[in-house]
Amino acid sequence: MERRLSAILAADVVGYSRLMGQDEAGTLAALKKLRAELIDPKAAQHGGRTIKLMGDGILMEFGSVVDAVSFAVDVQCAMSTRNVDLPELQQILFRVGINIGDVIVEDDDIYGDGVNVAARLEGLAEPGGITISRNVRDQVRDKLQLNLEDLGEVRVKNIARPVRAFRVAMDEMAAALSTPVTARERPLQTSTARFQLATAIGLLIVLISAALLWWQPWTSTIERASTERMKFALPAKPSIAVLPFENLSNDSDPTFFADGITDDIITDLSKISGIFVTARHSTRGYKDKAVKVRQIAEDLGVRYVLSGSVRRAADKLRITAQLIDAIEGDHLWSDRYDREVKDVFAVQSDVTRRVVKAMAVTLKARERDRVFQKYVTNIEAYDVWQRARATVEVPSRENILKGEALFKETIDLDPEFAGGYAGLSFNFSVKARFGFGTSQEADVEQALALARRALEVDPDFAWSHIAMAGAHLANGDHDAAVDAAEKALAIQPGGYETNLFMGFYLMWAGRSARSIEHLETANRLKRVPAYRDLIFLGIAYLTDSRYAEAEAALLDAQKLVGVVRNGGYYVLLAAAQVAQNKIAEAKETIARLHRIHPGYRLSNFANLRTFKSEAIKEQITAWVIKAGLPE
Repeated sequence: MERRLSAILAADVVGYSRLMGQDEAGTLAALKKLRAELIDPKAAQHGGRTIKLMGDGILMEFGSVVDAVSFAVDVQCAMSTRNVDLPELQQILFRVGINIGDVIVEDDDIYGDGVNVAARLEGLAEPGGITISRNVRDQVRDKLQLNLEDLGEVRVKNIARPVRAFRVAMDEMAAALSTPVTARERPLQTSTARFQLATAIGLLIVLISAALLWWQPWTSTIERASTERMKFALPAKPSIAVLPFENLSNDSDPTFFADGITDDIITDLSKISGIFVTARHSTRGYKDKAVKVRQIAEDLGVRYVLSGSVRRAADKLRITAQLIDAIEGDHLWSDRYDREVKDVFAVQSDVTRRVVKAMAVTLKARERDRVFQKYVTNIEAYDVWQRARATVEVPSRENILKGEALFKETIDLDPEFAGGYAGLSFNFSVKARFGFGTSQEADVEQALALARRALEVDPDFAWSHIAMAGAHLANGDHDAAVDAAEKALAIQPGGYETNLFMGFYLMWAGRSARSIEHLETANRLKRVPAYRDLIFLGIAYLTDSRYAEAEAALLDAQKLVGVVRNGGYYVLLAAAQVAQNKIAEAKETIARLHRIHPGYRLSNFANLRTFKSEAIKEQITAWVIKAGLPE
């Protein structure tokens, strides 16, 4: 039995039965002419051998996969030109599939899985299109300029394992490689003119070849990332970092729109349980910086990196996006969208869909519904909401009041967007807990009412449930707060904020072990340490009797900001130190507190009342009194 490795091409005629039914003789004559004038000459040019003709199909073998793909592109572009003046029902279109595989040779025929896969790939191709396998892509990607769309892992008939398939973007190839010319427009050429043209083309080919040898564009410019150099262990599931989309607009407030697109893609991806997506905070440091993809992947411990740009002018919008496999050094997918601004959400959904497909991630049924469901359609409201979220990220009295005005503006612009109500509700719950307002009772009532309204508008918006959790916490109902946070987490299981707030509400409810689990997950998703996250972890460690870890987390938080102005920080740090019998350090901590806030007492620490457990309140009180803090 003879075997060999071959490039196999399978093609068939689209709508062959219809063509034969409407004009049998004409169709056969047209196909015979195509073979004589196009297919056979092109096959000879590219070293192809016709194995067999099967009525509407053809099986061919090539010694080089580059030749096989070049042949297919040439034929499909030529067919595009031939069909330009024909009525649609008379046009002949081919589907083509190409594979590299081990084949069994018998007489003049070939058999085996390599042939079967090529035939299945041909069935996946569009009319006038070409579909190739991954091993074909790997062989031609640095030798032919092709724009490929990753179709993901495809299960095909009679093949045991899924086949990774790629579609050649023939519409772009046809536009680039051939200009349709009708018979009426084709000029007559003399033999002298043809000779001059051939000479010029030959010279041009020589010059281009020399330039290519010097430039070597087929050499990949993407350095491969090393899993050994990664600062974090590569997650078991597909992992991705979404870089801040570059703003190319000339508007006066350039950041929120582009940042909003980045945030929304991250939010959509975090709804998928089969993906690890780093938090938006983890990639902020790369904004407007020329950093290699390899370095980003190694810094954040991810395999895939998504980047892009946004240009907004009046009501027009251009968004570009590209996905790179940093470990393989591959461009998996890229695209450009020229749309109206109102279509931005459709573009975001399409980018997410393409990324999921390229990463070969399977969506659960409920995830599919949620991922591509958009919670806002009003661009103005979306812009203001993004600005409001950025404003209240550090919850000072001044920021909460500024955010309140922006969330109200969001509601005025779009009363059917849950984000405005959820954001305003959360603001009122923070005011109630920190005493920023004039009436704690009124602030709690407002927080609850607005959270209910957010849930009425959109129960599948994670922030509606986070807002309700905050309102319940401000009202002293810890268990209801945890239940609401669970619903938010179900919507975005891979979300940084949903895990962070799940841990936050569990922390106050006294369920410290589960709280730490979610807070540490949030920390892994963020990749970059943050003051707020470390404070939450410090409190959770303290209530779980992990005192040394609590002190370390709190001290790490202080290193990030320099001088901490929040008095509650020093109360917690002193408690952790006394719990380890570090009395001298605890007394120095309280002395620092009094240098910053003279006269500060335990009664000023409003968050002490937020703990559900009376035992925890009493223990913290005893510790800080021992450190020298008056009640």
